Amino acid sequence: MDDLGLDRSIDFMIELEEMIGMIDKIRDEYRGRGLSWNRFRGDVTARIVAHYLKQHIPEDVKIVQLAWIEGCANEFDILIVDKDAKPIDFTSAYPKDQVRLLIEVKASGIFYKRDEVKKRLSELFKTWRDKTGKPVLYLSIWEARAHIEEVLKALGKDTAFMLVAEKKGLKHDEWERFVERVNVLLKR
Repeated sequence: MDDLGLDRSIDFMIELEEMIGMIDKIRDEYRGRGLSWNRFRGDVTARIVAHYLKQHIPEDVKIVQLAWIEGCANEFDILIVDKDAKPIDFTSAYPKDQVRLLIEVKASGIFYKRDEVKKRLSELFKTWRDKTGKPVLYLSIWEARAHIEEVLKALGKDTAFMLVAEKKGLKHDEWERFVERVNVLLKR
């Protein structure tokens, strides 16, 4: 790796640590308030991810959050859409032809039973791809060690990205790998 590549990797590591620090702060602040706060914590996590991701995407696209795609009833944490994309009147739903990529962000991974992870997650992502015709990425901030392999089996290494593996700490190259994959998908 040349010096430029090393500098870039170090910049990604710094971003990852900043991002995790911000998410940790919110997580600690709202810890113990009950399940009713989960959606709020998830929204904050997705907003932090979007803030950092914006720096790495091309100028011909933008990030929108908590939005839908026409023909799909699911709300998505992050959509990457054409720069001039506009939601359908009186909605937060974007026309399919203006959407480039969907990103599912999980602050604390998934809560399926271990033996259900592969089936449920692969079915969910297949449904989203079928209904939208768009690629979907999974970005988990923390993933339980027991689920890591099951998530990878369900989605594959090109779709699933986990920034912190329980008990193993930060996966320092994962944020850079995620950003690179986002950009590969946006070039299609």
